[in-house]
Amino acid sequence: MTADPIDIALQVARIFEKLGLAYVLGGSLASVAHGEPRATLGVDMAVHMQVPVVDPLIAAVEGDFFVHPDWMREEVRRNGSFQLVHRATMTRVDIFVPQWTGLHLWKWQTRQRIAIGPDAADEIDITSAEGIVLQKLLWFRDGGETSEKQWRDILGVLKNQATRIETVCLRDMARELGIASLLERAFAAAGLPPAASG
Repeated sequence: MTADPIDIALQVARIFEKLGLAYVLGGSLASVAHGEPRATLGVDMAVHMQVPVVDPLIAAVEGDFFVHPDWMREEVRRNGSFQLVHRATMTRVDIFVPQWTGLHLWKWQTRQRIAIGPDAADEIDITSAEGIVLQKLLWFRDGGETSEKQWRDILGVLKNQATRIETVCLRDMARELGIASLLERAFAAAGLPPAASG
């Protein structure tokens, strides 16, 4: 079996859906879906879950994935993150368990259901273009605004989604997050019009 991150993301998504868990695919796969191709792709997913669902999740994934049950329970308890490692390919899936509030709730509310595999039925809940821009702007800021990879992903999404992106809600949320000026810098670098004055 090839280490296709899309296939593995779809496999994990189907498990989340079977367990009734709200989730969104983010990270580089979401960036590529909305923006421009890049060589390295990781599987990053945010999920809304609590400790009682850990055992059913372990039972659902342990046949195909390496998992550390105690680590998973602790990370779910503290709203942290854990990893699943696909046994056949050793592909790592980073699972984030944030509090389902603020930006994380907004990203789920504005998610998109898209087909990402070769089959039209290969649909997955993915972070919206607006959501991935905001998340990557936060990561870019928190990393000292030095990551060329994050900046390239941000500009790729903005350029590719220029005619479709919801600029009003994007700017509103950026103001709430304290990254409005950084967003405007990204808009300018992507060749998009500035916010209206007044």
